[in-house]
Amino acid sequence: MRRHAGSGTLPLGAVRKTVPSPPGPRARAARGGLACGDDPRGSWGRPVSAKKTAANASSARARKGAEPRVAPESAVRLMVSIEQHHPDMAAFVVVPAAKVARWKLAATTTVEGTIDRVPLGRRSLHRLDDERWFVELRREHLAKLGKAAGDRAMLSLGVASAELPEELKRLVDGNAAARARWEAHTDAQKRMLREHVLQARTAAARERRARRALFPVAKPAPPQVEGLAAAPRDVLVRIIGRKLPGLSCGPYTDVGVGLPQKVGCDPEEVVPADARGATWETRIQVRDKDGVPAFRGPAVNGPPDERFLYLTWIGRLGRGRAAMFRRAKLRLDAVPADVLAESLRTGVLVGRLELTARDGMPLCASVRPPAIAWSSG
Repeated sequence: MRRHAGSGTLPLGAVRKTVPSPPGPRARAARGGLACGDDPRGSWGRPVSAKKTAANASSARARKGAEPRVAPESAVRLMVSIEQHHPDMAAFVVVPAAKVARWKLAATTTVEGTIDRVPLGRRSLHRLDDERWFVELRREHLAKLGKAAGDRAMLSLGVASAELPEELKRLVDGNAAARARWEAHTDAQKRMLREHVLQARTAAARERRARRALFPVAKPAPPQVEGLAAAPRDVLVRIIGRKLPGLSCGPYTDVGVGLPQKVGCDPEEVVPADARGATWETRIQVRDKDGVPAFRGPAVNGPPDERFLYLTWIGRLGRGRAAMFRRAKLRLDAVPADVLAESLRTGVLVGRLELTARDGMPLCASVRPPAIAWSSG
């Protein structure tokens, strides 16, 4: 449910008719790496070589510049155009969904391949819309290609190995606490953790990354929340925004903002950023888990100890398509204990915030008090 004052409704359907373009690197960073769909091919239970897993081998090949091995039955080859909507945004190539239909993709998936025989390493294949997927290119890829936006190139892609790096698998298989923490992650979170560990160049660095993820430094015990119980309690969350930044923000025009009602999706409706205010509502469930609040719900994102709601900003660069260009994380784990306790009693949690950052651009990154004022009504 969404209400706003001061302007007409902009259904996202109207945005989708123009087809969104991929998010830039700043938006990708704002996601925090834990916010997007499942990898349907994720599997960490397969046997691992005593010397090196297939995932480690492919990572090593990419670092050495060798062409990755792609299974012939799953590989796709196609001519693509390199696209880039703004110098500050990542270049990317689009892959028609029909080309990868046999992969039966459901969400973001790790792939390997080459572009004009330049190795891409392990990259994420993201959904652009129902008919297209896209892969972002790094600056070094463009440098090795000697090409720029508008140029064409031959792309070869295959689904990358989903085996865990040896250092991560050893912890998961050999330590009950590490295994429990691993199992608490969603498939998407497991995929991102696997890739984070694989990016390390040495075995020692991969070991450190795996341990930091599965044996995090203990945080101070949070305040007890009165009324918290093992059985989930339904709470209506109402977000009230004011001081929107306007339709033009930096290089972006036709700016709007919405609260996605489902993880990994765009907001169904977008409030124009020149409105006097905006209100969104979504339902969550709160329960006790090891003495701390655990939040769930279709719009709730993030790892178990850092849950949040997204506010997604949509805008247009020049004559380009409307697309998400930044997001704000409304941190549920930062709701004061006394406010959350009262909200469990009333069934309502309200967050009030200004939607313009100090630099005049749309609010983004993690949002905690005092930037947002939480109350029970």
